[in-house]
Amino acid sequence: MLNRDFSKSNKHYLNKNKFILCGIALFLVIGLIVGCIFGFNQNYELGGYNEFSVNVGSVSGKKANEFRKEIKDIVNSYNADVDTISVMDEGDLTQFVVRYTNEIDSSEQTEINERIASKLKIEITKISEHVEVEKIATASDYVYTASAILIIIAIATIFAYFRYNGASAIALLSACVLGTLGFMSVSTILRLTVGMSYFAMLVILNMLIIYSAIQIFENIKDTSYLENNDYSNAIKSGIQKSKLRLTLLSVAVMIIGVLLVLLTQDTTRLMSINVMFMAVVLLAVSCYVVPFMWSVLITHCNKRKVKKDKN
Repeated sequence: MLNRDFSKSNKHYLNKNKFILCGIALFLVIGLIVGCIFGFNQNYELGGYNEFSVNVGSVSGKKANEFRKEIKDIVNSYNADVDTISVMDEGDLTQFVVRYTNEIDSSEQTEINERIASKLKIEITKISEHVEVEKIATASDYVYTASAILIIIAIATIFAYFRYNGASAIALLSACVLGTLGFMSVSTILRLTVGMSYFAMLVILNMLIIYSAIQIFENIKDTSYLENNDYSNAIKSGIQKSKLRLTLLSVAVMIIGVLLVLLTQDTTRLMSINVMFMAVVLLAVSCYVVPFMWSVLITHCNKRKVKKDKN
């Protein structure tokens, strides 16, 4: 008969890692709130956008912010709905790249350029023509990505159920969901562009989370603590054996992201940022969320078993 107080393993892990777990939960909540209020840049990911650039001489940070506000006010006065104004500094040249979502006719575009040139006191030739950019991602891209992730998670969950137990399967499923939401929270807070590289990162992230979770479950399964229902030491041993490998995996992903930032052009740096934050989310979910969820679930499952045996 099982008569152990299974809540000890749960309380032990929570007390030891409560600040990290609370930090992960807080970051996730902030990301979801920001996402609900502002959303991703879906207004031009799904519908396309218009873009033009304004080249000025080298300006200070304060002056650049003033220029950005003036450009935004002028463009929005034509109901163009500015989404982003990026600032790019190259030596003595500062360039503002303006993206807006609502279509306006060519005469209004010309008026915008003339007003910006007059307001910033630059030659009108320093302002490029307005270019229509096709949508970055389609609704089908979202559907295909979600389908691929769901299939991968479903297969991994079934594998975990039969190889380990139900608690492991649900913990793995929960880790993938929380990892995906965590990565989306980072992207939303930082207003990263949602494109094909973003979708690829989501799929890769889930595969890495599944790999990490299985590594932890294998090390838990190989311990002798499970035979004595000593879940506190089982989870502790599983993490100790897995942590170095999982940390090195996350560091390797982070290094790849840093190298991409240093060695690639600006057009691919958004992907580099995605890679770097994927490494952070992977480490947080693998080393803290997975074992915590397993501890909670194994506690709940075995409490029910104890109650049943007593009856």
